[in-house]
Amino acid sequence: MMLILVVEDEGLVAMAIEWALKLAGHRVLGPTDNVDDAIRLCEAQRPDVALIDLNLGEGGDGRVIARHLKERYNAPVFLLTAQVAQARSEKQTVWGVMRKPYDTGSLPRLIDFVADVLGGSSAQPPPGVEIFRLPDR
Repeated sequence: MMLILVVEDEGLVAMAIEWALKLAGHRVLGPTDNVDDAIRLCEAQRPDVALIDLNLGEGGDGRVIARHLKERYNAPVFLLTAQVAQARSEKQTVWGVMRKPYDTGSLPRLIDFVADVLGGSSAQPPPGVEIFRLPDR
């Protein structure tokens, strides 16, 4: 079981992500739809992994949260976006990107992939995920 920060500005999408992760036995931090609340949540309870929408509309830029998590906790972060070129600009910050639209059912597989990598196993990410970098072993 992992604690997963979810940052998504579309309410129904955020609820679907939360539901899929909880159904798979994980705990969810959030979901929230803005930078300030996401950083506050992280300060209160360190997430094991984060799933962050790149463009949060009025809530800010998901890259700010990703950079905070990388600098402060070196936490695994995946950006959720259709703007893959923008996400690639964060190759040094995030583990990768899951391209929208995606099946929320694939999110638990993404978390399993993270757990396998952190545990030292080799694993393949689910379809629709582009990996930029993984932790040094």
